[in-house]
Formats: sequence, structure tokens, C-alpha cells
Amino acid sequence: MSTNYNAEENWVLDSFDGAHLVVTGVTGFLGKVWLAMLLHYAPGIRRVTCLVRDRKDESAQERVRNAAETSPAFRAAREALGHTLLRRYDERVRVLSADLAVPGCGLDEKTIEGLSQDADVVLHFAGLTDFEPDPNTAVATNILGTAHVADLTARLKVPRLVHVSTCFVAGEASGDVAEEITTGISPNGTKCDPAAEIEGLRNDLAKLETRSERVAAANTRALRLGWPNIYTLTKGLGEHLIELRDDVRAITVRPAIVECAREYPFPGWNEGLNTSGPLVYLFSTSFRHFPARSDHRFDVIPVDTVARSMMLVAAAALRDEADDVYQLGSSAINPLTFRRAIELTNLGVRRMHAKSGESWKERVMLKNMDVIPIGADEEPPFSVGHIRRTAQATRDLIRKVNLKRDLPPTLYDKIGDKLNAKLKSWSMSCRNADRKMGRVQDMLRLYRPFIHDHDYAFCADRIQGLSDKLGDTERELFAYDVDSLDWRHYWLKVQVPGLEKWCLPTLDGGEIPQDDALPPAATQGTQAHKQAADTAAAE
Repeated sequence: MSTNYNAEENWVLDSFDGAHLVVTGVTGFLGKVWLAMLLHYAPGIRRVTCLVRDRKDESAQERVRNAAETSPAFRAAREALGHTLLRRYDERVRVLSADLAVPGCGLDEKTIEGLSQDADVVLHFAGLTDFEPDPNTAVATNILGTAHVADLTARLKVPRLVHVSTCFVAGEASGDVAEEITTGISPNGTKCDPAAEIEGLRNDLAKLETRSERVAAANTRALRLGWPNIYTLTKGLGEHLIELRDDVRAITVRPAIVECAREYPFPGWNEGLNTSGPLVYLFSTSFRHFPARSDHRFDVIPVDTVARSMMLVAAAALRDEADDVYQLGSSAINPLTFRRAIELTNLGVRRMHAKSGESWKERVMLKNMDVIPIGADEEPPFSVGHIRRTAQATRDLIRKVNLKRDLPPTLYDKIGDKLNAKLKSWSMSCRNADRKMGRVQDMLRLYRPFIHDHDYAFCADRIQGLSDKLGDTERELFAYDVDSLDWRHYWLKVQVPGLEKWCLPTLDGGEIPQDDALPPAATQGTQAHKQAADTAAAE
């Protein structure tokens, strides 16, 4: 691809001027940050049509509007623009109730026809990111949803589709991963007809009644083709499906592991449970042995870096100058190894415990119980497997105890009830430990391909090429900034504190607080002041 960008012009923002974007997934972690960034920095955008599913207790329109008003993802935009943001939202954002899993995305023909005549590009953020969901849900979201969005895109006068996938469609492979897709070939080199694979998968699933059966069948298909799990299978097949179409100009964007914001909307913002959240939680417990290869790369990328990159790719798509595939990762540019990530996480967790007011004895104990990397098939003392088996054996032993039978009657009358209560409590503790360690084992099994078995280096030359064409002003807003990441600062000052505040509470059933809504517009100053703010924001 050859481009003639002038580094002195605002080619990104100029590309959005007067444009109409159709977007899915704006209620997700990445989608919200991107929409906030777009409304914040691109005042020339003409229309953003968001396709969003209704919830039982909240309409699609309420979901997006409430996010703009109170989600921390919009905090920077609200602080910078005040009610100008909400006016800009009301003037330019339209939310349509949609269901991507059904043909036409759940839209009526009149609406689709209107979009086909007016929209300039479709951005498809929506997707299921669970590693091992019910395969029926994953197929409906990651495959059929993508196909239906592509069908909608094909109706546009210029059918441009920017589709968010994942770097890990590379599957069970190690080494350098190029920014390319070879249609009809799976990660292990097997010939693969995407449509036939999807039909076969759906036929298999239709015959199975239980979730466990469906998961096993889908995982078997995934492994046969070189994808390690249901997530990468469905995302990979979705990529192949749209790449084979000749009626859509498909541009695939593959982020690696999307984690806490580096700067926007503020350092540490995160939402939900991404890859690092459960791992940091484990490190804060008595868990000590982590199955990872020390020298393998942990490809983490901040969510705002991905959102900035999506601004670049969307602008390039609007100019019809985008490449087919863009990878967004750190492993080939500024690699973070698991050895370093584990060291920094141990240190960050110690700081978490120090803040919680634990005694110096407890902190010394934690210091000497740092998590260390081991081989996935090793089982040293106090490993998850040993703890679980010990809990199971102890509970089995407790169940065999019959105090009324084994104690003298006079002694049983004195202490029998108290001992039985103790035994019941110990049995419950063993059951809870067994279940907890079982969940840990499941999580580590799902993560194993990405933290232990394979060492990926995802090439990101194309997004770097777009970034290099930015002028000074837009470079500050949209540059691909992975090369400047100081991993120690990011992990200790941004990532671990961000996970502690925004993610780990959800593991214990807590809720993440929303921001306060802006006060009524009347308290923001005179009309002249508002007009001046609008003018300044536009400039």
C-alpha cells in the first residue's frame, strides 16, 4: 500500500468530517472508550449510528446514553467538554435496537435502506471474549453476528467494514505472526472451508443437549484445526468468512490482550474481568506456583492505545487507504516477558496488602510467598492440584467419622454436638477449597496456550506506519505509543492499581461505581459561555 499523507495535515480528523459511522459493541470495554474518544476529539463527525441490544431492564438507547452520562469511560470527555459532550451526543449519536445474531441485525428494511444510502463505514466492535462459553452463544455472536454485520455492510454504497478480531487467531503456533490472513487454511495448515466448518459445527451442536457436551465437541473441532479454544475458533472462522466475500471491503483489526488504560479516560480504567484480573487476584492469595514460561512474551496493550489505533484505521478506511489486517500488540515492539510480569505483579500485590493495613508479619510472609513460574505439568508441594486432592481426601475422611459410634456414650453426650459442628465446618471448608481450586485449575487450563505453550511475537508494522504519518497535533492524540511504554511504571502505577479498583471487587460480587452525572446545564454558565465552549472544543 502506498499513501501520500502529509504529516502536517490533520488527516485523521479531516477523514471524519461529515462522515456517518455505523458501530456495534459501543457498550463494551473497548467500544465505550473509542466512542468517548470519537465524540471528544472529532467534532466534525456527522452521525454515529450505534447498533445495540435491548436489556430487560434497560433499552438500547438508555444503555448508551447512561454510559455517556455516568460511565468512567466518558470521564475525560465530560471533564473537557461538559454539557457540550451531551449536546454533541444528542445531535450526532443515534442508537438503534438491534440483534446481531439474526439476519438484518434485527433492523427493518426501511432502516437498512436508509443506512445503505447514507453510511460511510461500519465498525464492528461487538464480540464474545470468553475463552470457553457455550458454543451456541459463541457461534451466534462471533460468527453469525459478524456475517450479519457484513451483510449489512454489503448494502452500503461503498461497503467498508472494520472488524475487530484478536491476535490469538494465530492459534497453536509460536514465533513471528505476520499481519495477514490466508483464507481457507487453518493455523495448523489444514485446508478449511469456513462455511462448511461452520455448518458442521452448528450441526454437531444441534444434536447435543448439555453445555458440557457442546463445549467438548467445539473444542475438539478447534484443536483439530489448530485453534486452542472456542473463542479463537469462532473469531478465526469469522475472519475467514468475511475475508472470502467479494461484496465487502473487509479490514480486520487484531488487538492482543486489552488491559488498563494508560492515559484515556484516565490511568488505570478497566472494566470487567480481562486476562490479567483473575491472575492478579490469584497472586494476592496463597497461590504460589504459576504455570508460565519465563521468557515467553505477555502481549498486553492498553485499551486507550487500541482505541487510538481504531481511530487511525477507521480514518484510513474512510480514505480507502487501509490494509487488510492490522495487529495491535506489544510483543514485537516492546516485549514484556512473563518473568518480568510476574516480578512486577508480586511487587504490586505486596503494595496492595501494605495499603490494606496488614501487619508487618503478614507482609513478610507475603514477601516470602511470591509467585514463581513453573512448567505447566509440574506439581510441586502446595500446587493447586495437591491442595485440591488434599481437600478432597480430608473431606472424604471427615465423612467417614461417626462420633456417636466411635466415642463412649458419656463422652459423646458431653462434647459430641460441639465436635460434630466442628467436623461439619471443616468439611465445608474442604468443599470450598476444592471448588475454588477447581475454578483455578479451569482458568489455568484455559490460559495455558497463551501463557505457557506458545510464545507469540505479533507484528504491528502497519499500525506503526499509519502512526508515523501523523502531524504533531494528531500524534499527541492518536499515535501508536507502545514503544514508549515503561512496563515497570505501567504495571505498578497503572495496571495493578487499576485492576484492584475496577476489576477485583467484581470477583467477590461487588459493583463498580459510576460517576456522578453532570449538574443541570443551567449551572454551567451563560449561553454565551456555552457557545464559547462549543467554539473552543471545535477548534
